Amino acid sequence: MSFATKGTTAVANMDTYVYMSMRSTLESINLVLKNGNLNDAYALLRKYYDSVMINAYTNLYINQNSGIADFYVTEINNWLHGKKPLPRMSKMAKYLNNSSSLSKINELIDLDRRYEDIRDRCNDNMHYNFFALILLNDGRVYLKERFQHLEQLRNDIRDVFILNIAYILTINEHYMVSSDYLDHLNLGMSPPENSQYWVAPFIQEMANEVLLKERPDILELLKRSTNMELS
Repeated sequence: MSFATKGTTAVANMDTYVYMSMRSTLESINLVLKNGNLNDAYALLRKYYDSVMINAYTNLYINQNSGIADFYVTEINNWLHGKKPLPRMSKMAKYLNNSSSLSKINELIDLDRRYEDIRDRCNDNMHYNFFALILLNDGRVYLKERFQHLEQLRNDIRDVFILNIAYILTINEHYMVSSDYLDHLNLGMSPPENSQYWVAPFIQEMANEVLLKERPDILELLKRSTNMELS
């Protein structure tokens, strides 16, 4: 919330509300899974995936277009104020894939087919492309492979979370920052040297518990390509 969204007339940081929405979607996934509706959970995962792509696209677009012509980035500002929708998902994905500033992280994201496969699984569940997927939406129906589908969903959610982290911390590395620098200034004290590059404890915990275990390659790239002191 403390970082203003440049290039827009937004009073507060738009990403604060995007992440609140993502959290609510994950909570909704939890709720439908408690009821055994695995198929519906995948529909919500597709929504979560789309919000991750929107988050990356809007921030990258603002960074690359603010100050070029007008004070406001019209496309994003219109979206924020309900005047015009964002481009279709395929266009946003192409914009991210073609960005030179994301080329290194895209290489790691595209090392295998995991994200293509996630999109395929989401679409299969959304459109009932297989009869078995209909059965997954009723927890009372016995399916011996139900646990495998549930485990796959767990892995897919984790990978979409990693995609969000990889993109947004590459685009806006300052989102990692701890509060120490501003805390010292607010107290009238001189901040410790280089404290503007210190990483918030919850970010470091996420790096240790998720990235280090699942995608150490992405963690190493973030360490090399940003100024933040990730360990």
